Amino acid sequence: MGQAYFITGTGTDIGKTVVTSFLYKTLNQLGVKTMICKPFQTGYREDIQGYPDLHWFETELGVENSGIYQLKPETSPHLAIRLTQQEIDIPRILNRIQQLQKEFDVVLVEGAGGLAVPLLEQKTGFYMTKDLVIDADLPIIAVSPSGLGAIHDALTTFTYAQVCQLNIQSIIFNRFNHTNEIHQDNVQTIEKLIAVSPLVCLPNFENIHTEMDQLIEELVQNNHFVTQIQEVFNCVLHK
Repeated sequence: MGQAYFITGTGTDIGKTVVTSFLYKTLNQLGVKTMICKPFQTGYREDIQGYPDLHWFETELGVENSGIYQLKPETSPHLAIRLTQQEIDIPRILNRIQQLQKEFDVVLVEGAGGLAVPLLEQKTGFYMTKDLVIDADLPIIAVSPSGLGAIHDALTTFTYAQVCQLNIQSIIFNRFNHTNEIHQDNVQTIEKLIAVSPLVCLPNFENIHTEMDQLIEELVQNNHFVTQIQEVFNCVLHK
């Protein structure tokens, strides 16, 4: 039986899909059978005749059928559901995650936005992203940008997670520039404030197709990084 992990952001449009792709490629390269699941995808795009994240997973990673619910309006899931009147079955999502855990060592469940995003408005109130995380019993990998404002957003996310009794397993910084003093200080300060060591700081890839693969090739030769991967994902490597 494998384990699913929830990939969430400390904000919107900060590169969760890039991080999910990085983890998917890295884990599989290390011999960890890994799959991606995207319960909610909003925002249909005419130029690609599809949904951007699902299109990326299929065309760039070869991962098919990673989505569960797709909603055309480019809005929060709860509003897209209201606008389209689409029926949503939460148990279907939970069953899909559970089934994937039987087939794979690691399942990367990518969220829509952050932990406080409403997914579905019910008669009893809102079913939030944090409710899905709780119901599926998922440890969390948080994705944070590296620039100005990152400290506040990361601390807010971690505080909300603590209040909701969620387990944030690790944090990954995206679009990190090692020559930028603000980026360096943000990473150091956030680590001190939340007492969670970052798994990795990913650069702003100019050519993601080649640069990500090159970075992964370097990292899988780094014993410290490989040990961190094992600890975060509690997995046995077969590289």
